[in-house]
Amino acid sequence: MEATPSPQAGRAPTRPRTERDLRAERTAALARRGVAAASSDAGLEHLVCACGGERYGLPLTAVAQILPMRPSTPMPGAVPALIGLIALSGRIVGVLGLARALGRPDSETETGHLVVLRGAPAHQPIALAVDRVLGIARAPGSAAVSPPAAADPDGLGNEATSGYAPGAAGGSGPDFVIVDLPRLLRRALP
Repeated sequence: MEATPSPQAGRAPTRPRTERDLRAERTAALARRGVAAASSDAGLEHLVCACGGERYGLPLTAVAQILPMRPSTPMPGAVPALIGLIALSGRIVGVLGLARALGRPDSETETGHLVVLRGAPAHQPIALAVDRVLGIARAPGSAAVSPPAAADPDGLGNEATSGYAPGAAGGSGPDFVIVDLPRLLRRALP
């Protein structure tokens, strides 16, 4: 006869981990990772674009491609921000004027860039018309970004913005208003 091992004194017997336990551990790990990312001072990279004399930052993760401006087909009865439609890689893409969507004056120029947004396949593809693409800049962490109301008393972008990123020390980076794309698109496309 073999002796059965006895539980060691001071240790509770272990029970097998259930699927529920594994899910709870994974949820906790993901929550910790999200908090660490949110507290990072590294910031988020933005594509900085000019519309008139103003600079706006679009989250770089939302940008699919940048193209030179091209003629678009106007849509009668469309929302005011919709400039028109273009064909791009076999798909119809709606072109919104970023300045129009933010309630700012339109540009007088016919040149510029189209910033095609990355989106879910179920959504209508959208491109934003801007005067110029200036480059990529990193916005400081959330603590350093001031809300648009404090940094923008004249309403440069209104409720479709989520903050203001001041220029880097020494003038090496531009200052810009951070555009909240989901809010902008909800406002511009009913």
